[in-house]
Amino acid sequence: MMEHEDYYVLMMDALDGELADGRKSELEVHLRACPTCAREWQALLAIDTLFRQTPALAPAADFAQRTLARLPNRRYRVWLLGVMYALLLVGGALPMLLGYWVYSKWGTVLAEPTLWRTLWQGISQTVQVAGTILGALLNGAAGFVILHPSIVGWLLVLVGLVSLWGGMFRQLVIQPRRISSHA
Repeated sequence: MMEHEDYYVLMMDALDGELADGRKSELEVHLRACPTCAREWQALLAIDTLFRQTPALAPAADFAQRTLARLPNRRYRVWLLGVMYALLLVGGALPMLLGYWVYSKWGTVLAEPTLWRTLWQGISQTVQVAGTILGALLNGAAGFVILHPSIVGWLLVLVGLVSLWGGMFRQLVIQPRRISSHA
């Protein structure tokens, strides 16, 4: 007994018109007995009919010339890819070579834990000083605003005026340019 895949091959041959009469009757008997293959056969017939009824589309007369003209020059593309690969190689190998050189030159110095401890202390002290300065600036600004609350009102009025005039500028200058460029 044949498998469903074998009957599927017979269906394809029948669609192509290459099925012998004896095999055609065998396929018909199987299609009456197997509802799954019968549904598949109906779907294949519908698709085949659709393809045969669809008109063939031909590309424009100068399609090949236009497409070839748009393709980049092969030598230029190969040269550009070579440069890109060289840059990627240098970008990947150069840091490794630099790291090896630094390690071979100053490896013993860099291996000292006191160096890293001192460096970390310097960075943390710098961050503390920056935090202190920023805190003092913010405290001074807050004290100024507390003493002169009208400053906040004036700042809000200025922000409102700038946004108002920005909107007016867009409506009066930029929008007419778009309209005139479309005309």
